[in-house]
Amino acid sequence: TDRLIEVLWGYAPPASAENTLQTYVSHLRKALEPGRAPRAQHGLLRTRSSGYELGVPPEAIDAVRFERLARAGHDALPEQPGRAAEILRAANALWRGEALTDFSLELFAQSEITRLTELRIAAMEDRVEADLALGRHVELCSELSQAVTEQPQRERLWSQFIRALYRSGRQADALAAYTRLRTQLAEQLGIDPSPELVRLHEAVLAQRPDLEWRPAPQRLTRGPSSTTERSAEGEPLPQARAALAAYDWQRAYELFSRAEQAGPLSAEDLDGLAEAAFWSMRDREAQATWQRAHRAHLEAGQPRRAGVDAFLLTMYSLVHQQFAVARGWFQRLRRLLETEPDCLEHGYLFWAAMIMALLDDDREKCLAAADSTYEAGVRHGVADFQAVGLVFRGGMLIRQGRVEEGLGMHDEGMAMLVSGSLSQLATAQTYCQLIRTCYERGDYRRAHEWTQAAEDCFARTGLSSFPGDCETHRTAILINSGAWTLAEEVAHRACAATQYFDLRHVGQAFASIGDVRLRIGDLAGAEEAFAKAEERFAVSLPGRARLELLRGRPAAAAALIKAALDGGGLDQLARTWLLPDQVTIALALDDLDTARAAAAELASSAELYGSKAMHAAAQGARGAVALATGEDDPVPSLRRSVTLWQEAGSPYESARVRVVLSTALERAGRLNTARVQLAAARDCFHRLGARLDAETATARPEPPDRTS
Repeated sequence: TDRLIEVLWGYAPPASAENTLQTYVSHLRKALEPGRAPRAQHGLLRTRSSGYELGVPPEAIDAVRFERLARAGHDALPEQPGRAAEILRAANALWRGEALTDFSLELFAQSEITRLTELRIAAMEDRVEADLALGRHVELCSELSQAVTEQPQRERLWSQFIRALYRSGRQADALAAYTRLRTQLAEQLGIDPSPELVRLHEAVLAQRPDLEWRPAPQRLTRGPSSTTERSAEGEPLPQARAALAAYDWQRAYELFSRAEQAGPLSAEDLDGLAEAAFWSMRDREAQATWQRAHRAHLEAGQPRRAGVDAFLLTMYSLVHQQFAVARGWFQRLRRLLETEPDCLEHGYLFWAAMIMALLDDDREKCLAAADSTYEAGVRHGVADFQAVGLVFRGGMLIRQGRVEEGLGMHDEGMAMLVSGSLSQLATAQTYCQLIRTCYERGDYRRAHEWTQAAEDCFARTGLSSFPGDCETHRTAILINSGAWTLAEEVAHRACAATQYFDLRHVGQAFASIGDVRLRIGDLAGAEEAFAKAEERFAVSLPGRARLELLRGRPAAAAALIKAALDGGGLDQLARTWLLPDQVTIALALDDLDTARAAAAELASSAELYGSKAMHAAAQGARGAVALATGEDDPVPSLRRSVTLWQEAGSPYESARVRVVLSTALERAGRLNTARVQLAAARDCFHRLGARLDAETATARPEPPDRTS
């Protein structure tokens, strides 16, 4: 019932919420079972001690039927492609739109939407693979052309598209498709196609015979093996320790739990159970088990090991927004270690002190603690402390304007991460700090390079993917790079991963979804996503202000930006990314003084922090103000802005500036060049799916066709 009340009324339900919920349930029961006699037992919607249960057989749920068919089709694919295609078509026929489409922005639905959408795409890819094996390549070309447009980062679909084109006698189109993919990956993600796709491209160039279609040989379905190998069941505790060392979190959790049923676990094994519970998404059980391990270490006379558990409980409480609890465990950690001689466990104390100083916005104390963390790592040879100390000190220095020094520390910490020498927690925190700082500076290229380098390392250290809070920051970078489809997928994953413990990151993920919706022209979707973000105390600016401007309310947009800038709670780096929109909105209101002041502050920030994206934004603002006032030639600044946005990897922002540059060139009488810039902007908007921008650019009158 608590979850239902939260979904219906948010975090401030009325006093009558429980009674009203019971009324809703009564109406729902009548709708589900209209013929049920009064006082008869409820067959479908059953009351349970803590809420309600929908009692239906699994086969009555279309999602369950789909999963069973998708699994059966996948299993049949290697040896019976015809049967696989038939089964998978039946699976896909169960879909009637997007997963849980009525709840696309409801927090409770995010994990299931993400899971079902991934299964649906995988089932489609399996069905296409079956059709390719059956020689249906000509029919597939049109379908796959649409599929790679809708899912531009799915390399398996691109591989299938290229093979279908080649087998249809369209070698040139197959090569063009590969070039299109390579360009998109380079522009949006800063990466190259996978080795498998590179080999496919080489095979197309060489017209290798093995690319041609051949009928698949008919194979009989294998019967059950006459002999079954069984591994002997060993003692669960040694197996649990081995699974933990191999980062097999689920198996380690199950084995430790089984071992505990036979007798109490040692303090060390309780630590293992807590770690396995945490990384297998059993947060509350992890917290309770770390508390038990803390007591066990104290009873065994091991204050240092108890201190490590206190550190983990401090970090756990922080990410769950339990700040008072976090402070309590931090004080416990400090008391346990303050009388101990210098030891490696002091690194955990300095690490926690650094995070607590950040919480209190005490940057000098944070810098000192970061230094102490790093130095403890050097003294005791602990890579975790060195890397975390480096990236947090680097972030502080960057905010002070000591950019090159700070970036050097970031890169050194990330080099330690990709070498695989860090623990799971240090890996996650190091990456998250880097990605956050890259986003705040607009350093998208650096973020892409390190993300690509870190992906394999995450898998090696037992992390199945980027942690949810890291994915929140990664989403914003993907948006600026033009990878909007992937960005929205990642944002939904971030919501699902952080919904139970970190509402602030959930809010930021919703704000990113709103930004994507805004760019593709879905203003209603953007409004809903921004509202979800604001419910969770996340900042939806500048997106919310852009939405107001697009709806023809520039005064409201200006008021939003002004309130945020005048509020006094933002440092210079945080202010920077509100300034470009303040310039645009002020010019829409013909408020030239505000536009000049915002452009000047933006130029100052660009000089201080030095990223290409900031310089691009500053040059664009300067050119837009010059165009409006006639006080200077706007063309050089606007040209420089376009180039810098391209170098920063932000095609959408580059295209927006091209539209302004086209106007400036037309006014200067350079008409052919103006036409070229406007055409380039239109092409980019169409390619990205920026519907409103494309419509606006298309509706603009073409400059007369005269020599520039």
